Amino acid sequence: MPRNMRFGPSNATSIDLCVHDLILASRYREETRILCCENETLFSGLDIVTYPPSTDRHKARKIKFALGQAKARAVDLIVVQQHLPTAAAVARRSSTPVILHKHNLTKPTPATGFLNRLKRIWRIRQHNALAGIIFVSEACKDAFRADWPEITAPMAVVYNGLDFRQWNADGPRRNEIICVGRAAPEKGIKEAAEAVVSVLKTEPSWSARFVLSESHRFANYLRLVTETLQPLADRVSIELDQTLPVVRRRLEEAAIAIVPSRWEEPFGRTALEAHAAGCAVISSGTGGLKEVSGGHAVLLPERFTAGDIAEKLNALIGDGAKREAIAREGRAYCERRFALDEISASADRFYEQICKQVPRKAA
Repeated sequence: MPRNMRFGPSNATSIDLCVHDLILASRYREETRILCCENETLFSGLDIVTYPPSTDRHKARKIKFALGQAKARAVDLIVVQQHLPTAAAVARRSSTPVILHKHNLTKPTPATGFLNRLKRIWRIRQHNALAGIIFVSEACKDAFRADWPEITAPMAVVYNGLDFRQWNADGPRRNEIICVGRAAPEKGIKEAAEAVVSVLKTEPSWSARFVLSESHRFANYLRLVTETLQPLADRVSIELDQTLPVVRRRLEEAAIAIVPSRWEEPFGRTALEAHAAGCAVISSGTGGLKEVSGGHAVLLPERFTAGDIAEKLNALIGDGAKREAIAREGRAYCERRFALDEISASADRFYEQICKQVPRKAA
């Protein structure tokens, strides 16, 4: 696992949840060991080995730890989550094939300028040392191929998956708008807050809820969001750093979910969870978000404002039949495309492909 992950139910990141779910449903679950940092909680039912925070902060120590585990178990495959330098270093020092699982878009390195050319050559070598690369969306893979045509490692898309049996889309709904996400400027939370205040002033039977994570990272931004919502504090709830079961319950109770990301979302797990819970989703559609919703969300303009969000909210509030149809169709689409068993099986197939195609290097 990468640095600063939290592989446990109390405080997992989206990367932690993605990895946990993939392994839990994998045919290789019993043969997979997860290496991660110590945490206040750990997921149960998996083979997990932890290292202390002092190792998590030190790349060389993590690599040494991983190589020791791989050698002791004579593993067939190593999957490094997210961090290219670690994946490339492990690949160079191990005879075992290494796959890099990328959860974010990869920044391009220009081919102009001497230092940039050196950086680009080094990045190409790092990537080509890998046995394979997994991306979380077609948007990520397409952007990577356009920026890095020199990289020849096999590539696959493995989406985040969900066990939809754990998500209830048929329960009673409140007249509630919900926004779930990191309390960060690139997530568009303040614009959502401004829109909610505008809409609730003319819709007295509706309320709103903001469920925000990483609350300490951008404290000033969170303060601005809180101040924006203050005029309607009696009808707007703010909940910070909640566990997945709480987030799931909140989504299952709400009627409309806003996913107003301003950056290019690599995938958009928040939108997937909102669809699974049966919300009508308003989405910015950036990056992988369009893949998640597949035409079953109300899309915001490319350079949206709080006014644009308010307009979409008013339209859904004013048309209950449309709201329910969007929610129902979004859930059905996501259940077909992102069912965890099939998503995990697609990862397993790529692992098998790499193990067959890439011979182990001489030790």
